[in-house]
Amino acid sequence: MLGDPRDPRNPYGRRALWAAEPGALPAPPAGLPGPAEVPGADRLARALRPLFRRDLALAHAWSIRPLSHAAVPHPAAALLGPAALLAAAGGVLHSTARIVDGLSRHQAAARQWRPVLATVFADLLACESLTAAALRACPATPQHPHPHPDLDPDPDADADSDTVPAPDRELLAAVAGCLVPRLAVELLGDLELVLNECGFEDHSLERRTLARIVRHRVLAGAGRAATGAAQARIVRGLNAAGTAGQAGGAQHAAPLSGTGTAEASGTGTAEASGTGTGEASGTGTGEVSGTGTVEAAGAGIGEVAGAAALARLGRRLRTEQRALRAACAATAVHDPADPAARALADRQALLVLAARTLGARETAAGGSFLGGAGWALLALGRITVRLGLPLPAPLPDAQPIVWEELARRAAHGVDCDLYARRTAW
Repeated sequence: MLGDPRDPRNPYGRRALWAAEPGALPAPPAGLPGPAEVPGADRLARALRPLFRRDLALAHAWSIRPLSHAAVPHPAAALLGPAALLAAAGGVLHSTARIVDGLSRHQAAARQWRPVLATVFADLLACESLTAAALRACPATPQHPHPHPDLDPDPDADADSDTVPAPDRELLAAVAGCLVPRLAVELLGDLELVLNECGFEDHSLERRTLARIVRHRVLAGAGRAATGAAQARIVRGLNAAGTAGQAGGAQHAAPLSGTGTAEASGTGTAEASGTGTGEASGTGTGEVSGTGTVEAAGAGIGEVAGAAALARLGRRLRTEQRALRAACAATAVHDPADPAARALADRQALLVLAARTLGARETAAGGSFLGGAGWALLALGRITVRLGLPLPAPLPDAQPIVWEELARRAAHGVDCDLYARRTAW
């Protein structure tokens, strides 16, 4: 529907969109996917991803604003902003990886940016895991007799939303609205650094694309007011996070948990919860625990080494989770205006992100890239550092295997998301 973004005659191409005055964007084409055609918030976000990748201002005008300003706002409206921001950032990562891959074959200096981009890729996948879980938890929408043709029929598309308790849905949505925009903007800064160091100046297509995303990030919920409101919702739920046996009131959200049972090599590794069965998984929206065996650590790392590393990181995060519960329980009422409460909310959000990362890894197909330990090790390592915790040593170097996957996707036109679908342009 959107056509080739490079075509100067295309009304939805870069030249036309970048030249359009604010409020003068083109009207959407007939047949644009909407809730009526694509039931299920997660499937709607996937159907709209090409729009999100094309332009944030266009995504806001065509989808985010209409859904949020409807007489009855769509339950997914607030989550489409973070999803759009991740899609846009993934597009910049895709083009930047292609550039670095080409340069590094002839310029040794360009190879220093491979680990940086691998880490950005792992962070984006972690954020995608969280946002996808929040979208799946959205209340179900009425089925339509003619679903959108680009998505396969899925009779269980709304199964998660039917079984996730309301407090869990609210926590996932709040964390996605608070944490994902912040991290996405941080990752865009990393990409800008790489492009700049590779010789791409402000007037280059890549830098102009990135600058437009940063300029329009507020339209995707990355403004201070939106992220602050989401953080306040997390603060108001901190009392539930201090309840024994829970982490944010999420222990009953079974469909969102990473509780797979794919077998490891059978050589006996440590467990995240410390009982010795090789487990490191995410349960619910905020639990980091051991409930399934580790499998498919990924080529270049080794199954046993990957399982053991995930277990060490899991124990470190589990300790932080217990400390957070104690801190939350120490105060009867948490005030969003209190800096200490906001700091607790930020810690809670990072632990939810860790749980969803582990959950996505465990529920992925065995032997696949997402089922391996590489990207999860990188993402969990970054979360651990953001929590101010030291990394458990030694950890295997996961950056090469993650870079290889990113370079492969960039070379073959495959999206940098959880679903690895080929892009049209």
